[in-house]
Amino acid sequence: MAIDRDIARRLQTLRTTKGLSLRALARETGIALSYLAALEKGQSSVTVAKLKTIVDALGTTLTEFFSAVPQPTSKVVYRKDELVELSGAQNGLSYKEVAAGRPGRALQLVLEEYAPGADTGPELYRHEAEEAGVVVKGRIELTVDDETYVLGPGDAYYFDSRRPHRFRNLGRTRAQAVSVNTPPSF
Repeated sequence: MAIDRDIARRLQTLRTTKGLSLRALARETGIALSYLAALEKGQSSVTVAKLKTIVDALGTTLTEFFSAVPQPTSKVVYRKDELVELSGAQNGLSYKEVAAGRPGRALQLVLEEYAPGADTGPELYRHEAEEAGVVVKGRIELTVDDETYVLGPGDAYYFDSRRPHRFRNLGRTRAQAVSVNTPPSF
């Protein structure tokens, strides 16, 4: 499945605004130039981990990349249609953030949904944060470093996100978790 055209356009705009060529971005990220070019044309799919690597190299976060308008700090309730999709809902993953764009946040709250068999990508990824979560529905496999755990409803996790990690839905139905990163880094 190809990447959403809006995401492709945002990537290209962000890259050109930063004054980076595709070749420079490829060097910075270690991602093939041909892949990046296809991605910006909307002709390639992308994992969350790879998209995070790209936006990190462009000096932003996934939240900032997908957020449109900053939220006021006085806002208390966020309805489900106000949650900001961080993953682009690609490859069976959906990461919806609560209070995206809210200035001065100390944490990041995310509703994660995984289609059957969906995962965060074949490679383990890292980001600057501590991460905790609770599985609400389904079964999720969590790999941290070279240890793998299977979590079901009510099971929780907490780890330093600088450690390589990966999530995968093992079941035949959608899996859901609620997670927190601090500081916001996704």
